This record gives sequence, structure tokens and C-alpha cells, in this order.
Amino acid sequence: MVTYLKKGIDADEVAEADGKVRATVEGILSDIETRGDSAVRELSKKFDNWDPQTFRLSAAH
Repeated sequence: MVTYLKKGIDADEVAEADGKVRATVEGILSDIETRGDSAVRELSKKFDNWDPQTFRLSAAH
């Protein structure tokens, strides 16, 4: 007899979760577009707990 320890979610739940992620990302990008550096600073604190005095970007990859 097979015993399942964990089952995946159905397609409707996947679609709902994808929609929530899309809405969150679109909101973040819109906020950055509108408020620029201050939004980036807040997001850096929120997600990375990182708050340097300046953010330095370079063209180097």
C-alpha cells in the first residue's frame, strides 16, 4: 500500500498563488518606479535587513 507524505496543490490553487505573486511583484515594481531610491531602500530593509548609507551600482557584471 502506498502512503503519501505530501500531496501537491491542484491547478486552481496554483493559479491563485501565481496571481498573488504576480500582483505582489507588480506592486513592488510600481512602487520603485514611482518613489525610486526611497522605495529601494525600504525594500532592502524589509527583505534583506540591509540599510547601507549609500547604494552603489556599477555597470560591471
